[in-house]
Amino acid sequence: MEARTLPEALAEGAGGRRFDAAIVTHAVAAGEIRCSLNLPYVVVFGGTDLNEFSLDPAHLAVMAEAVAGADALVAFNDDFVLRCLALWPDTIRKLYAIPQAVDTDPSDFSLKDRLGLPDDAKVFLLPAGLRPVKDPLFLTRCVDEWHREDPRVCLVMAGVSYDGFDEIVRRRCLRHSGVHYAGVLNRRDLHAAMREATAVLNTSISECSPNAVLEAMHLGTPVIARDIPGNTCLVADGITGLLFHSPDEFRKQAQRLLEDRSLAAALATNARRMIDSRHGLPDEAAAYTRLLQHVARSCVHA
Repeated sequence: MEARTLPEALAEGAGGRRFDAAIVTHAVAAGEIRCSLNLPYVVVFGGTDLNEFSLDPAHLAVMAEAVAGADALVAFNDDFVLRCLALWPDTIRKLYAIPQAVDTDPSDFSLKDRLGLPDDAKVFLLPAGLRPVKDPLFLTRCVDEWHREDPRVCLVMAGVSYDGFDEIVRRRCLRHSGVHYAGVLNRRDLHAAMREATAVLNTSISECSPNAVLEAMHLGTPVIARDIPGNTCLVADGITGLLFHSPDEFRKQAQRLLEDRSLAAALATNARRMIDSRHGLPDEAAAYTRLLQHVARSCVHA
């Protein structure tokens, strides 16, 4: 089958139907299709846009065209608002901060049963796409050493692989004890695995608003995340989660969690309270409704 360009795929998906406006996730994608849209459009910045693509001149040029032509821009947090304004200061009048919403629906799936782990296993779950920016192998050596001292401790990675990265992960799992790859789990099973885990991890080099962190917080599972801006927008160290820079710091934070269950309970309670107050579906829906109504009115008067 002949590969289709993004504009061709968009035209086929539209199927001749009439649309009043478009919401495009990722500025690079918006730049690639903006000429074929012929519609008012809103760009929602993805993490890769401002963390990675902004460093590449060719991608930055595509994003700049998309941003210039957009009727509105959406960033998930204050950090991304500031990054956008640093690149394009004149966007301040059309830039909106709308926190990403989250909802969870766990199944009756058991990750421990799937992997044959004992009931007392301390599962540190890393749900992430297997690619370099997520740095999924960052903690494997640390967990291997810890598992040899305490066989209950294990690291489980789960997620889709990019460019054959799963083969690297599988080899690392064979080489390191206590390290497992669960493959790709469907959404409800992943939520069940998060709920069963001792903690949910994020080891990314860069992030925007990591959905897995939001989901874990919604489920009441403590989060231990790498200390980077995209994570610190959600995780306040010692309040809504725990942060680390290095594998050694991860182990210290994780050990705190194992030794102090009151800490785990407090983190879970604070995180769920934060999610309910700032990341609810009704608030997100209302914010996008107001935004699209504003775009529609602006286009009528233009």
